[in-house]
Amino acid sequence: MVIEVATLFVKNEAEADFVRDFTKGTDILRRQPGCKNLRWGKRVEPELAFILEVEWGEIQDHFNFRETDDFATFGGYFRPHLSKAPEVVHFEPGG
Repeated sequence: MVIEVATLFVKNEAEADFVRDFTKGTDILRRQPGCKNLRWGKRVEPELAFILEVEWGEIQDHFNFRETDDFATFGGYFRPHLSKAPEVVHFEPGG
């Protein structure tokens, strides 16, 4: 199992629109092969951002998703509301 952690930096004036549209997009993400679970929420500090955590069966599941039309559709929901590119890391959970 691999956990993807994405930090999504949102324009200050676009927070409500981001939440509405990102919520729609998560339906696409949840149905992807290898997506075991996800959660997301608003970061408390230091700047306006949301954190997305996705539990993938393996890292290749995420890479495969990135090559699909669904990935473009997913990003299309929320990318217009971002102030800069997302930061994405993957890790293997420990104890």
